[in-house]
Amino acid sequence: MTISLTKNQYWALMNIYGPPKNVHDMIMNADLVDGKYLMESDEEDFDDLLSLISEEIGEGLCSNKDAITLLGVCKKVDPTSLDWIGA
Repeated sequence: MTISLTKNQYWALMNIYGPPKNVHDMIMNADLVDGKYLMESDEEDFDDLLSLISEEIGEGLCSNKDAITLLGVCKKVDPTSLDWIGA
């Protein structure tokens, strides 16, 4: 699975402190192509990413601006995730 991220979305992910290794590797290995970051991995890694974002937002570990931006990432990964993340 591959998703395309804006610069703001990529940097919101970079602002997450201490992601699991698989998520960290996925973020760090994103390719910059034509001004977009392409993040590629398997479905399990993206599920871990969604769980991490849910925790970041739910626990108030990120700024409101990053929270809104991270919800945009969730929508790209799985639009139905917005239901359980609480958006």
